[in-house]
Amino acid sequence: MEYFQSYERPDVDGPVMLFAFSGWADAAESATHALRYLVKRLGAKKFAAVDPEEFYNFTQARPHTGFDKQGDRELTWPANEFFAWKGQPAYSDVVIFLGTEPSLRWRTFCEQLVGVAKDLGVTKALQIGALLDAVPHTREPRITGTAMAPELQDLLQGVEVRRSRYSGPTGITGVFGDALRRSDIPCVSLWGHSPHYLHIAPNPKVTLGLVKAVEQVLRVDIDVEPLRSQESSFDLRVAQALEDEPALNEYVKKLESQYDRRRGRSRSAAVEMPEPDEAVRDTEHFLRSLRGDTSAQGN
Repeated sequence: MEYFQSYERPDVDGPVMLFAFSGWADAAESATHALRYLVKRLGAKKFAAVDPEEFYNFTQARPHTGFDKQGDRELTWPANEFFAWKGQPAYSDVVIFLGTEPSLRWRTFCEQLVGVAKDLGVTKALQIGALLDAVPHTREPRITGTAMAPELQDLLQGVEVRRSRYSGPTGITGVFGDALRRSDIPCVSLWGHSPHYLHIAPNPKVTLGLVKAVEQVLRVDIDVEPLRSQESSFDLRVAQALEDEPALNEYVKKLESQYDRRRGRSRSAAVEMPEPDEAVRDTEHFLRSLRGDTSAQGN
């Protein structure tokens, strides 16, 4: 592995690969938080790390300085790490990749990751992502799935299947997903929809929704009680923050009504929804109207 700091092949057989990248496809850090949680709860072991030197402009993706457990100063560089979990007889083996969107050489970067997937005999890949959407924080998180091939939709049973109409610039998740498919490794996606008006990271409600969806797709049992505790604390903090925000509470009620109608309509069928950017533009216009801000009219 030419661009790896370390690589020790794990004992896995036909594993399923889960992956998430921080940044563009990680609204409220919900996707990467979900995979970090899975690494911890499954006891997955790190077996590989990509050397960041060739793939980052460090004036854009700067290393962080801090202190280790002994109080000594240390640098943390943009990380791209693989973890492996050997499933019990009833479960598939799992490989988890947690990454940071690179600045440079995306095709070479993805070739290296696909090389790991091929070396391990990965049978299918599951992208975990999170996006901003016009959804209320007072309801169960909306989790949607996408599958490029009809035969893969069986993996998403019980998950709302979403047809993407997006055409335009993409992030490293789209490039890596395409590289996997070109290498005959089927790939599906799970997306957690995070309320665009809450700037709290990570969002434990969306994280919990994603972890439960992974449970369902992989048919594994994961202890989610710590996440439920985080969710309760999150709900309390948000409720306190909104006590003196009548306009925002009115807006949340509107989102609740939209959410309830949409959930009843799309429970068993594929739905075609606006892209997140479109939904956010609509809701931002609504918020401006609540404030009586007419400066954007005519745009």
